[in-house]
Amino acid sequence: MNIKIKDAFIVKPEKNSVSVDQKNVFIQDGKIFFQPPFRQADREIEAKGKIILPALVNAHHHIYSTLSKGVPCEVPFQNFLGNLKNLWWTLDHSLTKEDMILSTAIAAEDSIKNGVTTICDHHISGYTENALSDMANILEKYGISGTLAFELSDRNGKEFFEKSLQENIRFAEFQKNSDIKGMIGLHASFTLADESLKMIADKTSSYPIHVHIAEGEIDGKLCRQKYNKTLIERFEDFGLIRPNSLLIHCSNLTPKDLEILQKQQIFIVQAIDSNLNNGLNVGNISSFIQKKLNVTVGTDGMHSNILKAMKNSLIFTKYQNQTPDIGYPEIKQLLLNNYKLKQELGFPLGLKAGETADLAIFDYQPMTLFNDEKFWDHFIFGITESRCQYVIKNDRILLDNFRLQNQFYQELFARSQEISQKMFKRFELNRGRY
Repeated sequence: MNIKIKDAFIVKPEKNSVSVDQKNVFIQDGKIFFQPPFRQADREIEAKGKIILPALVNAHHHIYSTLSKGVPCEVPFQNFLGNLKNLWWTLDHSLTKEDMILSTAIAAEDSIKNGVTTICDHHISGYTENALSDMANILEKYGISGTLAFELSDRNGKEFFEKSLQENIRFAEFQKNSDIKGMIGLHASFTLADESLKMIADKTSSYPIHVHIAEGEIDGKLCRQKYNKTLIERFEDFGLIRPNSLLIHCSNLTPKDLEILQKQQIFIVQAIDSNLNNGLNVGNISSFIQKKLNVTVGTDGMHSNILKAMKNSLIFTKYQNQTPDIGYPEIKQLLLNNYKLKQELGFPLGLKAGETADLAIFDYQPMTLFNDEKFWDHFIFGITESRCQYVIKNDRILLDNFRLQNQFYQELFARSQEISQKMFKRFELNRGRY
């Protein structure tokens, strides 16, 4: 399909900022052009004055949580560990293949509606065999790229741990040259013994890890008590702080941890909505960025709106540091590192001449001066509050004037109440087992 997008503001990330240019974009055979490569377009999109960004990345999702709304968990949780045991650790072992097909389809559609076409998901369910491939098949059908990893933890016993490890390895090997790649999913330090970390390190080659780090204070506290090490020291001793690994939360790191990470090519991923919802400490992104660490955001399964997560991170870092005089360097790095991660994972940015298209058009029209310098004002106070109107990936229009163009699982969606109620019953039976 030959596509012409007319008169939009094109926002292209550069090394340390962005460039803004108002002109036409042409897509032929899925490739980006800024000069017409064809005489006539099959489709013209009128986007005068609207904003085109490269499509976004959700750097930490939990797709399995999609059906958790209304789950009959026991409250009060009392603390972070109570939250894990009474809700999430009970939920994950209540999920069947049908639950996960529905959850993945819901997450894919929600992501596209928010201009997100790359998802880094950290998965666990009650079954392991081909679980990641089941999810990948659905995401690829919708046009989503990204990474998948299956959670590794000792909490479910040796047999489940070994099956989970094998699923990570199988998927990573099988998907090497695919749009959905494999990472190695670790729950957290406090649920993995040294023996387990050694097995993971020995058997997973150089694949990057996707792991929760210092989400709650218990993680670092138990690490110091049991091993007399900090969290990052422990993972580094096993050779697990690998290039392009995703370290999620990082809310309670020590100066020693940060010193080690400054020498590594990793990404810290903040999940502000989740941390605040759980009443947990939040990593100081202003401090991380001053130390030149790569920091971006994920949603931790709370939702699929990455621009909302960025805006919330910006607002909270002002509160956390008790000053209104920060924010621009922080949100600049959250967005630029979002795109840096996309490219480090081997995916095109999506808005450079000659590369495969992967872009989102947002329904925001600047009413004041809009250029390279003023972009960040509009991004913070306008674009992050706007709706995504179009998403184009390769030669497919995934979102067309706010409407999803592919809804592959409508029969399953129609049965979502029935499916979720069955899962809730399994949840009730599983309460207290984990």
